[in-house]
Amino acid sequence: MKKAVIAAVLLLWGTALYTTVSTSVQKPLEYRKCLSEAKKFEKKEIYYDAILSYQKALEYQPDNWKLYLNIADDCLFLGNEEAFEENCMTAIQTGDGNEEAVFKLADYYLEAERRQDAISLLRSQASGKKNPEAIEAKLMSLAGEYQFMSGEFDGITDTCGNYMKIKAGEVYGILDATGNQVIYPEYEKIGMFGSNGFAPVQKDGQRYYIDTGNYKRRVPDESYEELGVVNQGILPAKKDGKWGYLNEDFQPVTEFIYEEVTPVLNGMAAVKKDGKWAVVGENFKQLTEFGFDDVVRDDWGFCSRNGVVFGKTGQEYRLINQEGMQVGGTYEEARAFVSEQPAAVKKEGKWLFLSPDGKETGGFPFEDAKSFSTIGYASVRQNGQWGYIKMNGDFVIEPEFDSAKSFNSYGIAPVKKNGVWSLIKLDIY
Repeated sequence: MKKAVIAAVLLLWGTALYTTVSTSVQKPLEYRKCLSEAKKFEKKEIYYDAILSYQKALEYQPDNWKLYLNIADDCLFLGNEEAFEENCMTAIQTGDGNEEAVFKLADYYLEAERRQDAISLLRSQASGKKNPEAIEAKLMSLAGEYQFMSGEFDGITDTCGNYMKIKAGEVYGILDATGNQVIYPEYEKIGMFGSNGFAPVQKDGQRYYIDTGNYKRRVPDESYEELGVVNQGILPAKKDGKWGYLNEDFQPVTEFIYEEVTPVLNGMAAVKKDGKWAVVGENFKQLTEFGFDDVVRDDWGFCSRNGVVFGKTGQEYRLINQEGMQVGGTYEEARAFVSEQPAAVKKEGKWLFLSPDGKETGGFPFEDAKSFSTIGYASVRQNGQWGYIKMNGDFVIEPEFDSAKSFNSYGIAPVKKNGVWSLIKLDIY
């Protein structure tokens, strides 16, 4: 009896094993048969039936993204562009090694002049794939296209502290970094919004501070000829023809003995006395002697971004650090830092780019250059026109502007063309 039971069990196990093995063999055979049929249909340009064969193959390998890509190609041959996109997207969403599907759909968008769709696709797929560097490279290969934003002005500054100053006629206002108007142009003078949230303005001969809602918020009790931006609790001011510094309560923290001063930034500033400039640090302690003929300042008057200052002596520029020491070499010209990226300097007739710690890169024969922005582009002049280069010196935007300033973190830059200033925005940055 036991032998009969064992024999029956072995028979059932053997039957099950045979069925399993038979099925495992049959499925690959059926799958390959579907692929073979699909290829035959494609060779005869019978794309509808080829699609049916690929769909049958998906029953055996539902996670095979290449099958969806084959279906997408055949849909395109049939003129069904919507189905092409749908199957490409399914291929992209199936697995993580399918950059081929990403590139196929991106190229389709580009050929169809759907540039923004291609950019959006590449951005969305730039992480999470096995080879994100290839997708990022594809995305950056599209860099350089831009759109003009609305609004024309007589002047626009570089972005600083998330704001740009605009000039319309003889009055000034402020835009935010995305190009939206914050303060309508109505002031004779205007500075940036400081660390206290207020901006210095002058209107009808009066000087005071406003907030971003354009409400008057701070007015000193004493009369001053100039008021500067508040930063690190300190503001520059001019009284009786001389400059000094006040705290946020308008109390003097230095004597008013200087011919010119810069706002404080990174615990540093520059002050001018008897025709010469010195760099000062914390508590306005001198870091250098009064030996510079000039200091390099940005559009907002700051000289010490990244904790360094370009000082000019005779025809030479030197970079001075927070210890009052020179870093790097000497240069024929120098431009203010506008970000943590290298600043433009001229040496032996060529434009180099200098990091805050004094390291030089490049050496390009441009007519003029400005410092690299936060997104890694610098404006340069060639044949009388301004364009933008990448770190390796290649143009990302060919020279076509009368003047050009720095891109901010939103991919927006002020440019001048046909005598008018406006903003451009990059598609990719």
